[in-house]
Amino acid sequence: MSKKNSTKRAYCNNFVTKPRFSEISKNSIEIHRLSKIFSVPHEKKDTLKEHFTRFFRRIEYQSFSALDDINLTIEKGDFFGIVGLNGSGKSTLLKILAHIYKPTNGEVHVQGSLSPFLELGVGFNGELTGRENVFLNGKILGLSDADIKKKYKDIVEFAELEEFMDMKVKNYSSGMNVRLAFATAIQADADIFLCDEVLAVGDMYFQQKCFDIFQELKNKGKTIVFVSHDLASIRRFCTKCALLEHGKLIASGPTNEVLDRYIYGQGEVKAAEHPKATELPLKPVIDHGNKKIEIVSADFFDKNGAISTTFLTGDPFEIRIRYKKNENVSDCVFGIAIYGENGEYFYGTNTLLQKKTFHLRDEGAVILKVRKNVLLKGK
Repeated sequence: MSKKNSTKRAYCNNFVTKPRFSEISKNSIEIHRLSKIFSVPHEKKDTLKEHFTRFFRRIEYQSFSALDDINLTIEKGDFFGIVGLNGSGKSTLLKILAHIYKPTNGEVHVQGSLSPFLELGVGFNGELTGRENVFLNGKILGLSDADIKKKYKDIVEFAELEEFMDMKVKNYSSGMNVRLAFATAIQADADIFLCDEVLAVGDMYFQQKCFDIFQELKNKGKTIVFVSHDLASIRRFCTKCALLEHGKLIASGPTNEVLDRYIYGQGEVKAAEHPKATELPLKPVIDHGNKKIEIVSADFFDKNGAISTTFLTGDPFEIRIRYKKNENVSDCVFGIAIYGENGEYFYGTNTLLQKKTFHLRDEGAVILKVRKNVLLKGK
């Protein structure tokens, strides 16, 4: 066995024991029946006085299951996304993979070296300069002094901090911290990269630079595990995905299928299982105008035919306007307008602009079909 392969095997064996990976395994990460339970104290002793005054008081603990019986396989070269609501166990799973937490039960098998992108900049020493922190963090990542000197110029140029490298890091903004930390971390010649919301504080230009780096790593056959609430980025970059809910693995597989499960509940649901617009009860919602025609409801339907208020970027949806005719009116115009949560006007159209004519019934519905939702994250 070569020295390089021997080093990787030792790295894995320090984390878990049998069964071992074979050298021809196509999997980077295998997780078997993984559980993590935290003991949360009902009372905390933060000060010296509290320790003395409550010395004989017994502290009660409550168990909290952050992960429960997780089984997951991530193959070499996967750009693997992990999604779920806050508190679902995403960050806990990544910290176990990064060896920060130890699992309560189960096994984690990792083949190859790891580079974690978790809480970037936390390891920086505020009293040291940017230059000194690059060398310090490079050492932590396993780089030699020669490697760091060789890559130092690339790190500074990527972070765009040429004028600030001799300034103490405590005077950096949060964005400068993340840029420098990311630029340093990507220099590690690792096989697996763990990324937990690393782009949350970066600006749009910096995020695109980071995604370009991720694409380069993917093209090189590296494995990337990516946790994010930005579902557009998950869909854009991840080939596979896993959904966690209250510490349990709900679904894993192709990204589109898992995101459908996350956004729309049960994935591909037959429209026949949901009420149609004409089957819903009539409840007038507009209380003005001459009442010759009343708008009864305006509902959004997802691609599965279910009434919904949440839609994934890129998916189709429908807006259905139900009406009731109280007097004999031969023609009218139906229109919609979409605004952002701060009142920004995004889009609008109507049946006159679309050159749509139709026969008004006593009761009916006008449907606007949107083939592709181009709206990004927001309300």
